[in-house]
Amino acid sequence: MRHNLLFVRMIKDGIFVVGIDDAPHERENLTTELFFIFCRGNLLERIDHASIDVDGLNSTNVIIKNLKPIIDQFQIILTHGITTGGFNILDIEMISNLLETPIIAVTENSPRGNFLEAIKNLPNYEERKAIIERAGTLYSCITPIGKKQVYFYTKGIEKKTAIQFLKKFAIRSRLPEQLLLAHKIASGWTLK
Repeated sequence: MRHNLLFVRMIKDGIFVVGIDDAPHERENLTTELFFIFCRGNLLERIDHASIDVDGLNSTNVIIKNLKPIIDQFQIILTHGITTGGFNILDIEMISNLLETPIIAVTENSPRGNFLEAIKNLPNYEERKAIIERAGTLYSCITPIGKKQVYFYTKGIEKKTAIQFLKKFAIRSRLPEQLLLAHKIASGWTLK
């Protein structure tokens, strides 16, 4: 990884984080926006966004394309789960490997039902299934806010360190502050 190994063992207050979440969309929308919220620790530094296809397969490439030129501006990536824009599934392994950056994909809700069954009728089922399987083990932990668990996948960061991060930055909700900001900002977006 491009970052100092000390980072992977210790989460500092002023760590540079990019939180990523998608805006809501209607069934008839072909695209929606993906928001990038850049923070130093839990303080908002700047916001960016880019379009992705609803139920498409381009969110992974959109994230890589938007973050690669500014790779020195963050040390860890947070995503709100592994799905964006409906079932536009994030390949968190590819993102972490190509950007040489740790990633935590975290959500406050347990995956409902059979996720693989839900995507069976979409084009490129086998490709989507492979992306989900590459996400690896789904972990859970309880953060200081609330008594319910959060669920997360990791790439490029150990489970123990990811839990340290989630517990340190869960300030106003079970989600880390950077992801809560991304969620609130993305949720406020309306398509014109």
